[in-house]
Amino acid sequence: MQTKPILATILLFGLMPTAPASAQLADNEQEFQQMAAALKADDAERRSAIATCIEQGIGDNPEGAAQFMDVPVEKAAEAWCTRMTNGIADGLLTLADVAALNEGTVTPGAQKVLTTVSEGK
Repeated sequence: MQTKPILATILLFGLMPTAPASAQLADNEQEFQQMAAALKADDAERRSAIATCIEQGIGDNPEGAAQFMDVPVEKAAEAWCTRMTNGIADGLLTLADVAALNEGTVTPGAQKVLTTVSEGK
C-alpha cells in the first residue's frame, strides 16, 4: 500500500473550497478508482486520510461549509473530511464530482454525500 500518495491526494480535500482549479485529485478515472479501492480496503488508511485532511482545514469559508452540511462551524472540517473520504471510498463520489467541487460546483452526488451524516459526523 502506498500511503504517501493517498495522503497527499486526500490533503486536497481540505483545500478544495479555495484551491486553484488546477489542483487535481487524480490524473484519470483509473487512478481515482485505485485510490478509492485503497481507502475502502484499509480502514487505517482511511482514518489517516481523514485525520490529515482535518489538520489541513477546509479553506477560507468554514462557516459556509458548516451551513451547507448542517453542522456547527467547529465540526465543519471533521464532517467535510469524513464525508468526502468515505464518499470516495464507498463509491458515492466520482472524480467528476470531486473536480466539480474543486471548481466551486456542487454536483448532485457531492451534495448527497456532503449533506448525509457519515460515521456520526
